[in-house]
Amino acid sequence: MTDRDERSNRLKRRFEREDPDSTPGREERGDASADTPTDDPATDTGDDRASIKERPSVLMYLPEDLRQELDIRFDELNARHKREHGEPLEKNRDYYPAVVEAGLEETTVEDVLDI
Repeated sequence: MTDRDERSNRLKRRFEREDPDSTPGREERGDASADTPTDDPATDTGDDRASIKERPSVLMYLPEDLRQELDIRFDELNARHKREHGEPLEKNRDYYPAVVEAGLEETTVEDVLDI
């Protein structure tokens, strides 16, 4: 099992601990398929390797200086991650969720990404 698979499994377990029925708006969207498990990793949104387009999206408007700092920080963390794990981070799949999670859990992005 690679480091990426281990990280993926750890994140999956972390998100599975949350109550899936507490997701706001599920009833309004009529999203009954979210409760139906699937064996296809390309359509299973609980899997880190699932298609990024299957995830819900959030559009944020950031000041230019903050966006630039976010991009620079990604480049720095990506280089460290490549050295330590032998593979690059993906910005939408790995980095952005880690930034949000780190902010919400008052931890560091490095801790979330195991860098």
